[in-house]
Amino acid sequence: MPFTDESWDTPESKLTPEQFCAVCLIDLNPKGKKTKENCFLPLRSKPGAAYNRGALRNAMGRIFQMKGVPAEAKRKAARTLARLAKEADIEVGESVRQLAGMR
Repeated sequence: MPFTDESWDTPESKLTPEQFCAVCLIDLNPKGKKTKENCFLPLRSKPGAAYNRGALRNAMGRIFQMKGVPAEAKRKAARTLARLAKEADIEVGESVRQLAGMR
């Protein structure tokens, strides 16, 4: 997978709700209309762009601060974060591994 080390800043204000949700790790929107408020942990600057290493690090820290996100969605996101971080040569913290159900 392609990764970038470009400076990271959330792209939320630059993207439509559909685009923003497409770059986020968690999308809690029901089928149909997308809202940015239901999408969490952006990892790319725009759909189809490379994953940002800074965004991965940020998401690994923020995953524990999210309120109102179901535990299963957090577990699934943690598994994806751990996989992507490994591919990007980023160390995965013990807390993220535990959340992901990894040893």
